[in-house]
Order: sequence, then structure tokens, then C-alpha cells
Amino acid sequence: MISAYLENPKNHVFQGQDPDEKILLLLRAHIITNLSWIIPAIFIFLIPFFLPQAAAFLGFDLFSLPQTYLTAFLVINYLLVLIISFEGFLYWYFNVNIITNKRIVDIDFYSILFKNIDFAPLSDIQQASSSIAGVLGLIFNFGNVGVQTAGATIEVDFKNIPNPDKVADFISDLSEK
Repeated sequence: MISAYLENPKNHVFQGQDPDEKILLLLRAHIITNLSWIIPAIFIFLIPFFLPQAAAFLGFDLFSLPQTYLTAFLVINYLLVLIISFEGFLYWYFNVNIITNKRIVDIDFYSILFKNIDFAPLSDIQQASSSIAGVLGLIFNFGNVGVQTAGATIEVDFKNIPNPDKVADFISDLSEK
């Protein structure tokens, strides 16, 4: 199931998971954050429907162009929509934050060819804090969670996740056990 907030997900594993390690919480960016690529994809998809009227308004007969130009424009337009949609979905789907009974895992997917995975053992966690910013964040209850660890290890950030206060509290409770 595709969801941004899953408690105790079944049939989910991740690279580097120990045999006795159990996923307690699986997080992705809130679904509403996908509007940043869905809205442009819809506008680009609709361009061929409104371009003839806009060209006619400006006094240009779009259909006087050779048919191959119009076909090439349509193919390029819809390929662009496909690329924007595919890349946006992959970026959302594979940027995953995982909280297990042993550690937290931050998987950052930058492209098909590059991803970054940060691990932080629960015993090293010193503080988990949450922040919600913006109107959409307040309305839809999503924000960021920052996790500080002991020593010189990397600070783990969960960006635009649902229920950030609940997640920060959950991480704090786990790290105190």
C-alpha cells in the first residue's frame, strides 16, 4: 500500500536490515507535497488543448504548420509530462524514513543513479524535535523532524512527514528505553 505514514508495516524490508530488526514506523513526505510536480504536469498536459485558441487570438494559424511539427510537439509535450510525473513519483516513493526497534534510517533518493542512506542507532539519539511551517503544513499537519545524535555522527532530518509532533515523541520515547 502506498502511504505516507505506516505503523508496523507488513512485508516491508530495507537494505541493511538485520534479521531480528522490526520496522515500527515507515514514513514518506506527506501526499500533499506531490502538488509541486502534479500541478505543473497538469498544466503541461493541457497546453495542446489551449494552444490553438491562444495562437488564433494572437493571429497565428497553428494548423498552417507542417503536420510533422505538430506531431513532434505533441510527442515532446506528453513525454515531458511522463518524465515529470515519473520522476516526481519516484522521488516521493523512494525517499523513505524508517524507525525500527534498533535504529532510525533515512533513505534519500536523489536520482535513479544516486541515493544516500543514513543510519542512527537509537542508543545514540539525544534529541528529536519537530517543526511545522506554512499554511499547508498547518492545515494538513505535516512538517520536519530533526534527530540529533551523540558524537560527530550525522543529524538525521525527516522532511515534510505527516504528524511530525507524534513522530518526534515516538523517537524520543524509543531512545529513552
